[in-house]
Amino acid sequence: MKIIYIIFTCLLLFFQATAQNKTEEALLYKANQLYQSGNYSEAQSLYDKILATNPNNSIALFNKANALQQQKNYDAAAKQFQQAALTSNNASLKAKAYYNTGVAAIKQQQLGDAIQAFKESLLLNPNSDSARNNLQKALNEQKKNEQQQNNQQKQPKNPLNKQQADNLLNQLRQQEKELQQYEKQKIKPVNTEKDW
Repeated sequence: MKIIYIIFTCLLLFFQATAQNKTEEALLYKANQLYQSGNYSEAQSLYDKILATNPNNSIALFNKANALQQQKNYDAAAKQFQQAALTSNNASLKAKAYYNTGVAAIKQQQLGDAIQAFKESLLLNPNSDSARNNLQKALNEQKKNEQQQNNQQKQPKNPLNKQQADNLLNQLRQQEKELQQYEKQKIKPVNTEKDW
């Protein structure tokens, strides 16, 4: 009797898991259709439903991140792409997730994060021309920004305006007059008459 109960329980769990997978697949299909038709926020809601039951569904994470990126929510998209890359066992999906993380970072002017993400993508997919090109663009932009910062540091921080320069010049002239008067008082002609 115990064996029948155990077998029955195992079959029930199996059918429940199969039904859950079918529901998850149906939701994913519907969410993808919404995404393709441009209904990004509705697609995001369905991806959230999938992730509520299976938070490690890397495809739902990736697709939700794409929906967020289409809504210009780049910070949240980058986080979702990173989560998708960490949970996925598929190297191709990981490479795409890292690539899209880099794109989201570029949109937020976070060049360091973008460079790192593009490097991760290239490690997983060395044949990706788009990752290589975007990495090069990000490196060039970072170098340009560093050069601009160096040039700004070399320039004087507080240049004087015309009035300040005139005031400073007048102060220096006054100090020079005072110094000349002091020197005149200090140097008096010496009486060279002989007193004999």
